[in-house]
Amino acid sequence: LVEGKEIMDDHIEKNNLYAASIVCFLYSYVSYIFCNFDFAKELIEMRWTFEKTLYRPYRAYCTTFFFDSLISIAFARKTKQDIWTKYALENLEKTKHASHNYRHRVLLLEAEIHTLLGKTDNAVSNYDEAIASAQESGYINEQAIANERAGDYCLSQGDNQASDYYDEAYSLYIQWGAKGKAAHLKKNYLQSPERIISM
Repeated sequence: LVEGKEIMDDHIEKNNLYAASIVCFLYSYVSYIFCNFDFAKELIEMRWTFEKTLYRPYRAYCTTFFFDSLISIAFARKTKQDIWTKYALENLEKTKHASHNYRHRVLLLEAEIHTLLGKTDNAVSNYDEAIASAQESGYINEQAIANERAGDYCLSQGDNQASDYYDEAYSLYIQWGAKGKAAHLKKNYLQSPERIISM
């Protein structure tokens, strides 16, 4: 992340805000994956500021909307601030309009937003639908994220299924080649007594 900040600062100094916005997006993605939601939030706010000056903002096939919503949801959970729920809902709508071939993204965002808003009647089945859709689409990385978020939800409810979702997320991160993230998941969910995972 330090290297990424240096790259971004270099682009800002050269007034190359399009390139700086790309770096912001990529490192907000990494920060989200590693659950560093404070830094992810700072990066998307910075990118949004850059984009106000750009004729054509970087969208990465609308992946930016998807991660902006995920980060907003995480920060809304952490802070209970309504503005972040608003951002999450706005980016969900953008994802819906842009994700004809990415149904799993919409399903995951809807599952996350429903749990954020306390609509938990079908929470586990909603996560399962997002996971199945990501698998069908061949997006191993986003299937891993969906499993991890499902694990988080189950853990928050004292549901023993959490370990199954974390196990699957770990396996998928390994398949994706994200060994650092897999190690991060293993460390965080093995060291805490209430977070039992059979990796």
